[in-house]
Amino acid sequence: MTGTPFAKDAVASAGRGAVGRTGELLAVVRDRGYTRSATPFSLSSGGTSHDYVDLRRAVSRGDDLRVAAEVVAEVLSDACVEYDAIGGMTMGADPVAHAVALLTGRSWFSVRKAEKSHGSRRRVEGAELRPGTRVVVFEDTTTTGRSLAEAVEVVAATGATVALACTILDRGESAGALFAAMGVPYRAILGFRDLGIDAVPGPGTAGTGRPAD
Repeated sequence: MTGTPFAKDAVASAGRGAVGRTGELLAVVRDRGYTRSATPFSLSSGGTSHDYVDLRRAVSRGDDLRVAAEVVAEVLSDACVEYDAIGGMTMGADPVAHAVALLTGRSWFSVRKAEKSHGSRRRVEGAELRPGTRVVVFEDTTTTGRSLAEAVEVVAATGATVALACTILDRGESAGALFAAMGVPYRAILGFRDLGIDAVPGPGTAGTGRPAD
């Protein structure tokens, strides 16, 4: 992705201000979005897992969505991330990105999974992204980082500057390396260890029965 505009300052940590609220968000994810079953769940990748985390279900109540949005906004503020818009691949990014926009006065956008077959044929809806627009590309949950990386590439193609790739929950161990190779700062607010579950293996990992989404 040589020549693509990215913010150059890496984000190593959230800072101190959001730490207490992060615990509140973890409780929301654990209590309302996490299920463990003796019968494996089917993942979108075609694999299976006994652990299932549904962030959209976790934040479906207004109060819980507010917690998620406040934590994301605080993490970005404490890390001094400058951004004009937040969004990512639909639908994983949509609820929290919209809520962050409401809280902060920033804009939101949504990346379609495929180009429209009519009208403008664009993949980015909502805020108009252009050169000079500073963007946080967001996903509620990531495992390998592939979906988040695709959204980054779509956003970068508009000429906008990707200030940060951010997720609430990283269920794997490969996304950080992926974004480091892309030259994109990356931040996961929660990880699989916070939930006390195993990592979802990265691409090409055999023998686990739990491929990444």
